[in-house]
Amino acid sequence: MILYGDESNQMIMKELGQRIQETRIAMHLTQAQMAEQSGVALRTVARIEKGESVNFENVLNILRVLGVLGNLNQLVQEQVLAPTEMIDVGKKRRRVSGKQRKEEKKAWVWGDEK
Repeated sequence: MILYGDESNQMIMKELGQRIQETRIAMHLTQAQMAEQSGVALRTVARIEKGESVNFENVLNILRVLGVLGNLNQLVQEQVLAPTEMIDVGKKRRRVSGKQRKEEKKAWVWGDEK
């Protein structure tokens, strides 16, 4: 199944679990072997393959054993600033603040005109 992004989280987890299971089988690994190599409990491997909710770190350990962890670069790409943006900004942004209010420009007045 091709994922388009409008599927429910449960549907995506089931598809990911199925893909992990198919890759494990193609590598001729049992669930027990996968659990041992990844340092994840056998029950957790079974839960991942069923598409159940698990700790994300466990999924990363499984993907590492399957040799597909590097594919995460395609999932979430590193944001690289162009050299001209580095001049304007100076460094990568670390957070986003709320809506910025535009300050009204006040006309300059002499001290005795206040």
